[in-house]
Amino acid sequence: MYPEPIIIEPASKTPEIIFDKENNIFQIRGRSITENAFEYYEPVKYWLTEYLKNPNKQTKLVLNFDYLNSSSLIQISHIIALLEKSFKKGADILLVWQYEEGDELIENTGIELNLISHIPFVTEIFKNEDFEKFDFDF
Repeated sequence: MYPEPIIIEPASKTPEIIFDKENNIFQIRGRSITENAFEYYEPVKYWLTEYLKNPNKQTKLVLNFDYLNSSSLIQISHIIALLEKSFKKGADILLVWQYEEGDELIENTGIELNLISHIPFVTEIFKNEDFEKFDFDF
């Protein structure tokens, strides 16, 4: 079934990305400090554009970063803009911004994105042990 899932394993400078239409899993988690964020996120944006032509009944994108640089934030903003465009056409979209309790930088980034986006958007605290299942290659 098209589009095929896009699954990118996390690395020291890049997040885990899972966009899987069949299993209704859409998430970007980890650290995003890649030097060329445009190049890294371009296949993801392309996949999302194709997916949004015929999205699932509901699309919930979970974003969970421990850090992201400004160029990554721009690419995440572009991803949110794609979702917003689809939402305005009637798609059921929810964006979940997760942050670790006490991480004011990531929390505030989510709040700012919420203020400028026009899609359902929630922020929530996650427990650090939720990240223990990831094996980051540092």
